[in-house]
Amino acid sequence: MSILLLNVVVIMIVIGIAIFLTVVAIVSIIVSLVRASAAKKKGKKTHKVGLWIGIVMLAIPWLVVIAMLIASKIFDNAYNRQLLDKEAVTRAVVNTDTDYLFSHMAEEVIDNNDLTEDDLRDFLEQCNIDHLSESELIKYTGNPSPDSHYRSYTSHFNGRAQTCFQYTMNNVNDDGGTLFITGVDGDRAGEDFVGIYFFTYSSDSGDSLEFGERPPKER
Repeated sequence: MSILLLNVVVIMIVIGIAIFLTVVAIVSIIVSLVRASAAKKKGKKTHKVGLWIGIVMLAIPWLVVIAMLIASKIFDNAYNRQLLDKEAVTRAVVNTDTDYLFSHMAEEVIDNNDLTEDDLRDFLEQCNIDHLSESELIKYTGNPSPDSHYRSYTSHFNGRAQTCFQYTMNNVNDDGGTLFITGVDGDRAGEDFVGIYFFTYSSDSGDSLEFGERPPKER
């Protein structure tokens, strides 16, 4: 995921540069056309250099952006890469939407542990998260936030590159419990390895609950 997030940042920077150059190009084109029109009225010949420079400045950055987006899409498809929708996951946790959460778990984890949706529902009910209202979702989806933390890393623990994520939700109920959600969001070996791997709940009293299996270690 670190590579994926880097791609997103780079693309956003390139888009920002493209927008800036677009504004400069438009100004250059307008100035060139105005000068050409004025020169034509005076019977003078103009090569409209500013116009062609403007067109080049307008075209090249957006061609680069398009090329990067296409390359990123191809790369993401090749690695079966996905980004965790924190808001959707948080809302599903708050509403005990086990259908959504279970559908986003890695098939490998479900099959290896004989997990069912009912098992996940039991886990969430034990976490007692129903005290959290949807109006408080922003606390757990805003990043950075004192009540949530999202990080990513690349693991080679299984002998292949896997982009992994960790999502922490603090104070998810009146007891001040913390919920950790971890998993893999990219694996070239197949989609079976991609998804949520592990839920763990930890209370201030030191009690903990676990569901699933721990994702590949960082290395």
